[in-house]
Amino acid sequence: MSKANKNSSGICPTMDDLEIFRKAASILESGMNIALVTVISAEGSTPGKVGYKMLVWAEDEKSVGTVGGGLTEAQMIEKAKSMLPQADSRVFRVDFGGDQEDEKGICGGSAEFLIETFDKKNLPLFEELSTAVIKGEKGVLISIISPGKSPKKVFLKSMNQIVAEAGIKLPPEVVASIMELVAKEQPGKKLAGDGFELFIEAVTKQPIVIIFGAGHLSYHISRYAKSVHFGVTVCDDRVQYANKERFPDADNIIVEDFEHVFDKIHIDDNSYIVIVTRGHQHDEMVLDRAVRTNAKYIGMIGSKRKTLTILKKLNERGVPEEMLNKVYSPIGVSIGAVTPEEIALSIVCELTKIRRLGHNPAIQHMTMSLSKWLHEEQL
Repeated sequence: MSKANKNSSGICPTMDDLEIFRKAASILESGMNIALVTVISAEGSTPGKVGYKMLVWAEDEKSVGTVGGGLTEAQMIEKAKSMLPQADSRVFRVDFGGDQEDEKGICGGSAEFLIETFDKKNLPLFEELSTAVIKGEKGVLISIISPGKSPKKVFLKSMNQIVAEAGIKLPPEVVASIMELVAKEQPGKKLAGDGFELFIEAVTKQPIVIIFGAGHLSYHISRYAKSVHFGVTVCDDRVQYANKERFPDADNIIVEDFEHVFDKIHIDDNSYIVIVTRGHQHDEMVLDRAVRTNAKYIGMIGSKRKTLTILKKLNERGVPEEMLNKVYSPIGVSIGAVTPEEIALSIVCELTKIRRLGHNPAIQHMTMSLSKWLHEEQL
């Protein structure tokens, strides 16, 4: 079996593909064909990474998504348009090792693009994919690469399905690679076996930002977070603030006092908690509950002194230091933010950083452990 192509970005792009899946279903429902362009391999430096997608259809030569931009993307759009009249699949390789006069770019790498054209018979696939992402159902999307033939793309939710329905005999090492990809939510991989090639992608749950507080800052956090493909939940005890008119981008709005709101929301390791309520007491109340969850990220607005005061109070009430050390506060990455819009941007930058790079100690964040706070306070 060939080695999987590397994607140094660490991105799991299927988490951002809901818009493409939904649009594909909508266009197929209308009776038009679609072309799906996917980066299936990327070696060296390339403008598009493995898993980048673009949807092309005939109406006004429209497209959504991207496979890297520039002249190469324009070429892929033209190739996709020429394939639209019939169900087909083809692979195109592009080298980016030209000189300064080469409009394809001088990145130095190379990439392969899989173009698949679908008709209305494939509507159920894209409807199922859209539903799976919304519901948080994990699975694997397998494309059987057969250039010049009708595309075969299947979405499978279990290894039994993968073995039984892929339509080919999968060697144990390929099955193991698929299982690893799904379990670790890795980027897409191109795999080769005896007489076949596959491109496999993990389909994962959309990350959710839960914003406690519905003030002016929260409005901008909601807007920015939605633009980078987070789901958004807003919680506040004031209906005049927590409403759909004020937060049109929010997927869910909960009006409840902060003492009881946790009983109405589901928090798991794909949740990002942002605490920006209207006062210290509310912040403390929410943080007390938040640190006891398994949320992937917990951030609280406030100065160093405010944060230290709240952390000390919680610790004195019996909250273990290891729980408090999970808190990112002051919240956001350091960009010199001043206005509410800039502060919101710095917060969403931090959410994205954690989502894509994780809690990497080698990467500087604006956060300190409780013990370090106490040490600095004594100096």
